[in-house]
Amino acid sequence: MIQYTFSYTKPHRHFIDIEMRIFEHSSPELIVQLPAWRPGRYELGNFAKNIQYFKVFDAQGLPLKFHKITKDTWKISTVNCSEIVIQYNYYANELNAGSTYLDEIQLYVNPINCCLYIPDRMDETCIVNLEVPSSYKVACSLVQDNNQLKAKNFDELVESPWIASNSLQHNKYSVKGINFHIWFQGKCKLDWNRILKDFKAFTSHQINDFKAFPVSEYHFINQILPYKAYHGVEHTSSTVISLGPGSDLMSDKLYESLFGSVSHELYHTWNVKQIRPEELMPYDYSKENYSRMGYLYEGVTTYMGDLYLMRSKVFLRKIFIKLKKKIF
Repeated sequence: MIQYTFSYTKPHRHFIDIEMRIFEHSSPELIVQLPAWRPGRYELGNFAKNIQYFKVFDAQGLPLKFHKITKDTWKISTVNCSEIVIQYNYYANELNAGSTYLDEIQLYVNPINCCLYIPDRMDETCIVNLEVPSSYKVACSLVQDNNQLKAKNFDELVESPWIASNSLQHNKYSVKGINFHIWFQGKCKLDWNRILKDFKAFTSHQINDFKAFPVSEYHFINQILPYKAYHGVEHTSSTVISLGPGSDLMSDKLYESLFGSVSHELYHTWNVKQIRPEELMPYDYSKENYSRMGYLYEGVTTYMGDLYLMRSKVFLRKIFIKLKKKIF
């Protein structure tokens, strides 16, 4: 089991304190890696540049020797150590659908940005402890027990972003016995009746055509910003959408953008998360994962996401045609 603890003391400075605790270690050295490539965006990212300090200890709190061997890989001397504690911080001051962010309002984490992993122990259970105010709710697709999250392995962990905040707005709906959660973080006035009706409409049409849904529940996590924004990232059991300005969310134009994004990302639950190019099987988080199939897993998804909005009458036909003219 690998255990992570996320905490902070001065959220306005945007530094998250992260502790990684490794159990049942048996070799004289340990290699730990921070991801350099992330699914959902399918590109390299230099996340290690955001680490300000890095310290390693044994179970008794004695420091262990280590050195950096690449920009995002560390080698630790672990002779006679069965438990290792790594403490580091991460500068979290970028707010979009694939980033990590901390302020006085929220702790927003995409684990692919900031969670170290052990290359030969990626199949082990990952436990995440969140030291956040007791008033905070947590929007996340992982199994939750109060402020503890549980992932069956590292792949599931990095595919499961979360927002912890006391200003989250939440609602849900069901299709064929599957619960779909909708979360909004940020200032916005919501017409929940309209939102739930339209979410349920396009979800039902997609599931009816695919005959089944590949996960037990799903979370639409929306970061609503006070300025213009439009960005979405798919995950296995959730998606994060960043959209703004929040004051215009229920206007026709931004409402179309919201649904253009969420329908696209839900379609990804099948296309690329289940039906995946062989070059991305499995993901390699340490380097580029090359594929020539982007036209299929992004191009087809864009077309089909909007088509389902038209079929479910969330979009009028003229809106669908207008959007396709922009593409073609």
